Amino acid sequence: MTEDEFRADLLAAAASRAETHATGLREAFVFEVLERLREAGESPEAEICAEKVEGHHGRRLELDAFSLDDADLSLHLFIAIRDFWPVMPPRITLSEAREQGFNRLIGLFEQARDGWLTRNIEESRPLWAFASRLETAGRPSAVRVHVVTDRMVSERLREIPPQETSDDIPVTFQIWDVTRLQRIHEARNARDDLFVDLTSLPGGGLAVLPAAVGVGDYDAYLAVIPGEFLADIYLRHGSRLLEGNVRTFLGRRGNVNKGIASTLAKEPARFFAYNNGIATTASAVTAVDGLGHTHLLTGLSDLQIVNGAQTTASLAALRLEGKFSLSSVFVPMKLSVVAPELAGELVQQISRYANTQNAVRLSDFFANHPFHLRMEEISRRILAPAIGGSQVQTHWYYERARGQHLNDQASLNTAAKREQFLRRNPRHQVITKTDLAKVESCFDLMPDIACKGAEKSFTAFANLVAEEWEDEVKRSLYGDDWYRGAAARTILFRATEALVSKAEWYESGRGYRAQIVAYAIARLAELARRKSDGGRLDYMRVWSAQAAGDVLERQVLEIAEIMKQVLWSPPQAGQNISEWAKQQACRKRALDTDVPVVAGLDAFLIEKADARSDNRKQREDQRVTDGLADVTEVVTLGGPFWQRVRTFARTRRLISPDEDSALTIACACPRKVPADWQASRALAVKRRCEEAGFE
Repeated sequence: MTEDEFRADLLAAAASRAETHATGLREAFVFEVLERLREAGESPEAEICAEKVEGHHGRRLELDAFSLDDADLSLHLFIAIRDFWPVMPPRITLSEAREQGFNRLIGLFEQARDGWLTRNIEESRPLWAFASRLETAGRPSAVRVHVVTDRMVSERLREIPPQETSDDIPVTFQIWDVTRLQRIHEARNARDDLFVDLTSLPGGGLAVLPAAVGVGDYDAYLAVIPGEFLADIYLRHGSRLLEGNVRTFLGRRGNVNKGIASTLAKEPARFFAYNNGIATTASAVTAVDGLGHTHLLTGLSDLQIVNGAQTTASLAALRLEGKFSLSSVFVPMKLSVVAPELAGELVQQISRYANTQNAVRLSDFFANHPFHLRMEEISRRILAPAIGGSQVQTHWYYERARGQHLNDQASLNTAAKREQFLRRNPRHQVITKTDLAKVESCFDLMPDIACKGAEKSFTAFANLVAEEWEDEVKRSLYGDDWYRGAAARTILFRATEALVSKAEWYESGRGYRAQIVAYAIARLAELARRKSDGGRLDYMRVWSAQAAGDVLERQVLEIAEIMKQVLWSPPQAGQNISEWAKQQACRKRALDTDVPVVAGLDAFLIEKADARSDNRKQREDQRVTDGLADVTEVVTLGGPFWQRVRTFARTRRLISPDEDSALTIACACPRKVPADWQASRALAVKRRCEEAGFE
């Protein structure tokens, strides 16, 4: 894919998002880019806050989104510079990026910190709440300002040196242009612009002992890194250094590890003896020969901390506070150098095994969970009813991994085939895994979780699914009808977004639409539960119509206006509305608030007994589907394969008599075909053998 083609698809995705979620094109573009950066681990999850104001002395201030990074206590500010020309516009220069982006963001930050903004803009604006937060919060470790653009950066622009704000807070600069965004999408060297220079260390580099070099598909080194230098790297690059899974559960805002602080206060020289050290990866290193059998590393590309994030973040926080000297602190370091083409699989495994001693939830490594694989398979198979006289049935495409929808198009070699693909899989019917998690959180009566953002709602949803997946009965509910229902819930959610955006009572641009929608959907689900004596909405009716319909639209709009009043009435005057929406107290008040019932709602409700009957049918259907899939897999692998499995299992004593009987049938494939229960037992033995080393 050329850069022009990638840009065209990026803009098309933003336009589709604007239409689907009823937002402006600029907001949709910013959201689309920030989602890609978040999923690539390049920035924390951001909150849209599109504001333009004339500041003190007529200074132009502007903001499109912001994020407070829990991992390193830094503040991220985002602004868009985009043209939406049909062809690639001229390259963006550093002077343009400064004038139209960086300077406006830094000015906004400084005038928020000194209190000018809160004294001169209306309290109802989200920018006032944000400025108030900056004014009263502690000093951030750094301000990281970002320009996102649909243009390409000038070829002469290589690096933007860091600066400081007027009150000496470090400022770093990033421009996310079409080239970098495409590189992230293609997952090749996605972060190779993150380069750590080691030449300032004593001796001109980091002395390392080769542990495994040139003997496998990665190189490994052992090292001892000065604590001061490790802290400085983290303060410069922030949580971009943290491998994605680590970022998810670090959550250490304001909490320095007490053991680390105690050691630094009392026995800093023994830090090396007491600390387990850090495990890191890199995509490449530059090295020269050192003394003896050592090497001297002078630079690291794409350094990632996969274990030891708490150690690193705590050292950085303490260095920033200046309470303890880190001059005598040294940290053990294990470094694995993994080529970019292997990074997707190997780095995840290194992270997983390096973190097994910690309380890491299954959901932290949920990307390839069987749930996602099943939803992906279902979404490619079932077709939505054709509507409006159309003769083409479409899919609600489940995007298990970022970029799947685009990659499927790129694999087609003609424009006609790509057009046909888009007719069957339209952009506005793509459901990402974070979209799914947010929608399901709302319908599961957890709008407060949904308001905490994509990562937290996804983690909560992943924990729930991972737990239920262990129960065969609950697992069988996640079948074709469940996915049809999930698509129907997505239809209702997106319809609510559009309705709120157009409502007379909604203040466009400053109305906290995301929070209103989340609470309106949750209250609709609770209303349906109460009105049906423990039942629910009839999602299959929404699926059949592929639309919310007049009755549900009127009902949810009535609810949304009332939910706005709940959100606008926090218990403490002046409390930030977005923070109030994240609290359980807000959820309880919202779900207990009376709402009117519109005429005709009863026709969209399913009684509790009928809902249970539907669930039983779904379980039976899924059991049949799973059984057929197991039999197919056993037969496809063939008799010789199962003979090897049986030999391995018997030798290692990994098999019971009943399982041995099932494997006897599998060994006779295709002359004999196992029953579904026999196939299930054979596959269980196969998994057990693979865990024991069978290849």
